[in-house]
Amino acid sequence: MSQEGRSYRLVLRKTARGPVIQFRVSAPDMRESTLIRMGGKKASEIFDQMIEVLKKHEMITEESTSENYRAYRLKPEIGPVVGGYLVLIRRSRDPSAWIPYFEGMVVEEERFKGAHALLSHALSLSEELSKINPPPERVRMQLSPKVLDSVSAGFKAIVRKLWSIRK
Repeated sequence: MSQEGRSYRLVLRKTARGPVIQFRVSAPDMRESTLIRMGGKKASEIFDQMIEVLKKHEMITEESTSENYRAYRLKPEIGPVVGGYLVLIRRSRDPSAWIPYFEGMVVEEERFKGAHALLSHALSLSEELSKINPPPERVRMQLSPKVLDSVSAGFKAIVRKLWSIRK
């Protein structure tokens, strides 16, 4: 799927198993699909903090809200960066520990020079590798969990070395 004409959505769904963050993408000629799913105890907290920062910088628009579903459309230029950030924190022991770095990496990029390129590449690498090693049919997302875990681990090492982050 080419990057042009894509639209990105960040969704929080509350399910019987707990809250789930979904990063969704759609293109003009294709229906919307979920690229990344991230659950866990702190998924709702992480989502709220991300939305707060993105709203502050006017990078999202609210689409729909209900008791069990909240959806926001991301600006196209920031979509791949947010997706890459979710790849980065996806398999962290404590993903909420990465939240203080969100604004600096995704929005401002002053302290973390090159973060936009790095995070965008994390998402595109995950997409390319998932074409070679597709997810099992029972997985309800486009990107392979094995690929996401591997890319996440590799990019965490890069981020720690580049910007001396101790997580």
